[in-house]
Amino acid sequence: MVSSFAHIMISGLPIALWFGMITFLCLVTAATLGILVLKGRYNIPFKWHMRMAAVTIFFAVIHVILVILQYFF
Repeated sequence: MVSSFAHIMISGLPIALWFGMITFLCLVTAATLGILVLKGRYNIPFKWHMRMAAVTIFFAVIHVILVILQYFF
């Protein structure tokens, strides 16, 4: 059942690809927040950078699981 979830197509693209794009956007957002905090340009609490990093890891794990299910099962 879970392996069939990996083969879902959304707008002609596999769901694993969509999760990969979401992961990349989360990674860019986390990096941007980190750079802004490091440079002191904006007063963004560092906890937001850490939260975005956690969200990025979450989506990356889902992305990896879907790719493994899609290509090996």
